[in-house]
Amino acid sequence: MLDPHFVLGRLGEVAHISRLRRYGVRDADLRAEVRGGSLIRLKPGWYATPAADAEQRRAVAIGGRLGCTSALARYGVWAGIGDGLHVHLARNASRRAIDGLNPTAFVPAPAVWHPRLPDRQRREIRLSDPTAPATVHWGLEADATGSLDWLVSPRTALAEAVRCLDSEHAQAVVDSAIHERMLRRGEVERIIADAPRRTGVRVDELCGRLESGVETLFVRRLRAGGFDVQPQFQLAGHGRFDGIIDGVVLYEIDGWAHHRTRQQFVADRDRTLIAQAFGMPVIRVAAVRVIDDWPMIAAAVARTVADAKAGRPR
Repeated sequence: MLDPHFVLGRLGEVAHISRLRRYGVRDADLRAEVRGGSLIRLKPGWYATPAADAEQRRAVAIGGRLGCTSALARYGVWAGIGDGLHVHLARNASRRAIDGLNPTAFVPAPAVWHPRLPDRQRREIRLSDPTAPATVHWGLEADATGSLDWLVSPRTALAEAVRCLDSEHAQAVVDSAIHERMLRRGEVERIIADAPRRTGVRVDELCGRLESGVETLFVRRLRAGGFDVQPQFQLAGHGRFDGIIDGVVLYEIDGWAHHRTRQQFVADRDRTLIAQAFGMPVIRVAAVRVIDDWPMIAAAVARTVADAKAGRPR
């Protein structure tokens, strides 16, 4: 006999009774835990711990699973800039199921990651507004063995996202999926090959080298603008920068949680000083600015690169 709390924790805090039984959990123990208030019966056959978050509960309520970008976030992959809930429903699910996508009460629990996701990939997940409408994806689960009762598989999540997002953000998701090793490169290529051509997404030499979705936007936009951008640049053994533009300007892209310790903050400033000692200007960009003020970044890059080239000895 296994403890229901332990098993549910291994399954992401939510599971159907059939899976719990396969793990050796007894129905009588589930009923006792629900009566005692330590487990929640979401609906007939579905159980959760109090740690289950609002999106999980909302998806299960209509017989669905988290899909598309909502699922990608649980795998530690960049999931675009939208904050709406995406739910996957089987093709044979009742069309009346979406009537159950009603606003839900606030649930204080933080977002639940895939239970096997390494700690280094567990970035903060911003849960969707429980009162906002959700996006429903009707389809087949591409990899039943890779899914959980409340979460589609990585293959299904990526396939839905490349069709759902605009081409720029779909590309960022693909880059992130390869970098985070959510899927093998060949698997991603097959998913893209099956997607409509209009997505404009590809697997190229940048995939796997860009370390965040925001860096994908930054690098690919600059390349489209005619700049030669090379990610992951090592400066004469003095430290690695996010990349270099036209061989003359280094760049760093910082998320809000980039400096988690005093040592990280000091190390970043030291690398900037070293770069300047070598005569290399550094552009430091807040990740949020890539999303909400690209014209300012483009202008700053163009001016800094031009000045750096003009100041070089001929």
